[in-house]
Amino acid sequence: MGLFVAGVNPRRPVFPSASQHLADAVGRRALLGAVSGHRSLSEGLLVAADGRLELYAVADEGCDAYDIAAGLFGAVAEGEVAGALYFAEGIDAASHLFAALCGLDEFARGSREGALLPGECDGLADAGELSQPGGRGALGAPGLPDALAACWARALSEARKAAMLGDALTRLAAAASGLSSALSAADASASTAALAETAVELARRVFGHLERRCVLAAGAGDFSLALAGAFLGAGVERFQVLGDGDCEEAARVLGAPVADPQLLSALLVDADIVLAESAVEGTSLDRRLMKGVVRLRRGRPMLLVDASADGSLIDHRVASLDGVFLYTVADLAAITRDAPWARLGTDDARERLFADAVRTFALQMG
Repeated sequence: MGLFVAGVNPRRPVFPSASQHLADAVGRRALLGAVSGHRSLSEGLLVAADGRLELYAVADEGCDAYDIAAGLFGAVAEGEVAGALYFAEGIDAASHLFAALCGLDEFARGSREGALLPGECDGLADAGELSQPGGRGALGAPGLPDALAACWARALSEARKAAMLGDALTRLAAAASGLSSALSAADASASTAALAETAVELARRVFGHLERRCVLAAGAGDFSLALAGAFLGAGVERFQVLGDGDCEEAARVLGAPVADPQLLSALLVDADIVLAESAVEGTSLDRRLMKGVVRLRRGRPMLLVDASADGSLIDHRVASLDGVFLYTVADLAAITRDAPWARLGTDDARERLFADAVRTFALQMG
């Protein structure tokens, strides 16, 4: 018995009619019923996503699985199906799924056509133009793989209800689940790296060289520590950490002392870049405080990054003060989305995870 995948090519004329027929649960149940009733098929699940129709199934040895799949899809499509299918067996079938989840198959690559290449777009306006951040946004994994992961979960549920999940598809599902979890972790890490690169680039636009600048990390958490690490890598030499005992690890990593919160005003006068992620008891980064800080800095600019989840830690009114550039995480994400480094490390990580998933599943198949 052998695992296979057969899919209707979305670029062929028969795809729209097949896709429309399988868009609702009734149509998908009917096709799964046909799979269940076929004497040469023992397992099956149907992935019906936007731009993707695929049947993963297990067929008896010696049967023509391609012809079987063509017959099943032909019953729900208008036109000739046989020449419109793509097909893979064994480890190649699993590899196809893993590549799709990673956004590395030809249909996922096609969804990103037209994206600007590095060098075609500056990615950032001048610092002066960025003093009033515009829209909001968030980084994420490519839309197609995310949509496929959701449809794969639905396909598993429908196949389970139809009693069409056996050992082979259960192993494939477990491998796909593990890969999806690893991709989520890798994308989160890559997104943080891209946001940190944006913060560093903004600082370069404001200050030029960063070697003599001072960074103040207030209420340092994981995200602000990642930002601080990016500034350290960019050449910043002086760091201050403001907070309680929870900030000792950040201070150790940055080689900086943990400052007394009562010294906040003096620390802000000295700091060029402020990273604030969580509230520090007894302190408030409000407009009144920052107005006095700006006066004492005598025209030297400041870059403030509100790294809190909701962007409410720093009084948004400080952005109206001369020489103060304030950004939230949402602002960084909106800027990063069109920057050349938007997918910093993402593609390499996905290719590595894809190769690992194929290698591991091949060993399981023997």
